[in-house]
Amino acid sequence: MQARSIRKDTIKLTVVQFALEFMSLGLNLWLSQRAGSAAVGMIALVGAFFNLASMAAGGSGYLCASRFISEELGKPKGNPEKILRYVMTFSLILGLPGAGVIICFAPFIAENFFHSGDMVLTVCILGTVLPIGGITACMKGWCNAVCRVKLAAFCDAVEFIVKMLVLIVYIMNTDAADAVSLCNAIAFSMAAGTLVSILILTFDFFTHRLKTHEKVSIGFSKYIRLAMPVIFGGCLTSALSTANDALIPMTLRQSGSTAESALAQFGVFEAIVIPVLFFPTAVLCVLSGILIPEAARAEAGVKKERLRYITKRSIKFTMHFSLFVSSILFIFGEDISLIMNEEPLAGKMLRLLAPVVPFIYLEIILEAIIKGTGRQQFSMLNYLAEYAVRISAVLVFVPMIGFYGIVVSYYASNVFGNCMRLIKTFKITELFSCWKELIVYPLLSAAAAFYLPYTIFHLFGIDPCETLLLTTSYLLASTGIYIFITILLKDSNNNVLKRKFNGTAESAK
Repeated sequence: MQARSIRKDTIKLTVVQFALEFMSLGLNLWLSQRAGSAAVGMIALVGAFFNLASMAAGGSGYLCASRFISEELGKPKGNPEKILRYVMTFSLILGLPGAGVIICFAPFIAENFFHSGDMVLTVCILGTVLPIGGITACMKGWCNAVCRVKLAAFCDAVEFIVKMLVLIVYIMNTDAADAVSLCNAIAFSMAAGTLVSILILTFDFFTHRLKTHEKVSIGFSKYIRLAMPVIFGGCLTSALSTANDALIPMTLRQSGSTAESALAQFGVFEAIVIPVLFFPTAVLCVLSGILIPEAARAEAGVKKERLRYITKRSIKFTMHFSLFVSSILFIFGEDISLIMNEEPLAGKMLRLLAPVVPFIYLEIILEAIIKGTGRQQFSMLNYLAEYAVRISAVLVFVPMIGFYGIVVSYYASNVFGNCMRLIKTFKITELFSCWKELIVYPLLSAAAAFYLPYTIFHLFGIDPCETLLLTTSYLLASTGIYIFITILLKDSNNNVLKRKFNGTAESAK
């Protein structure tokens, strides 16, 4: 197995993920212009349904493979390939019957979930892809656990490019412009991308095997007992997220919008607001994927100081990064949305949601630590409480105040859920004594970095948002001040101990 450098691995994967996110954002805008926001809203529902079905029928293959293979690697003796076979076998045990159920009940699902009998073909295609997608997820989890990040990045890039090309060629050749045709095109593209991905991963596995004659540390029955909380937690989260997405168009209609208008508003939210809000999280998603096996390995090897160190560095980086992004969205949110689309609602939503960005981004890293250390029960219960808050807010506030009720639901659920995650993570890693360094200092740094140049500009009667040159100057000045303050507040222990942020470094005692 290759040695891991968390910093280098994160940089490599982040470059790829940013490129994919940028292409995905461009594809969303192209689809919105070609078919309208209502069609994009229907596509978003297809994505939500497929994610739920994949989680339920795939056995949370990626997460289980990443965590349990990493734990096996962290033990003095073990057989990681045997664990991979456990994960894949259980994925097929769930996936094959799951695909059969979805295909058999395709008319029912199309009529009751998508409210369109014409969506049967889409549902059948997605159901057929599920078992293959489950094995693909297991293989990607294997790559993450054994530190083959270059392959993971290459595979993600090829899969996305294949999906995009199939989608564009299908639409151009069939002149598909209605929602149903677009959903069929999305389903075909998913199938093509998944098939290409499984071929690449299978070939790589057989050319880079970790052959060993050691006895596996757990049996298949014990693996199932350990994996069930992980699978159930993933299914619960995906089901609640899907339910929340399905309720938004319905509650928007209750607020007075027509069915077409409600779906169009939901399409704007999914095609513009959510992609812009989550576009910067590519680096955090990559880091979280690496942290799950790192935390599992540290937990299995009883390396508490190592776990504490990587957690502290990850939370500190996330806070500095998220507050910087939050400040930019709050100041330039409307300008960013106008560049992408002339819909004013998107810009208002970006500005309103900007202050909750640090909570949203923290969830990505905190969940990686919590799941990597095996606290699945807490993760599941916390998600249940968080989505109970979010769905309740949607049901109560969206009918009352329309689209802005979504803002209330995001604030209520994210602040509650991620405060609970932060407290739990501090308990696991004993970082309560560092709360000022991890939370207060980044907040003050961001406030000072953006407020000082803004005040100076206005003292001279200049609006920093007036021209591109002034905006660029303001951003450069704020970035420079932010970096300078961050360096001043840097943990002195890092300078004294000279510890490297990678998986092969030993913990400082």
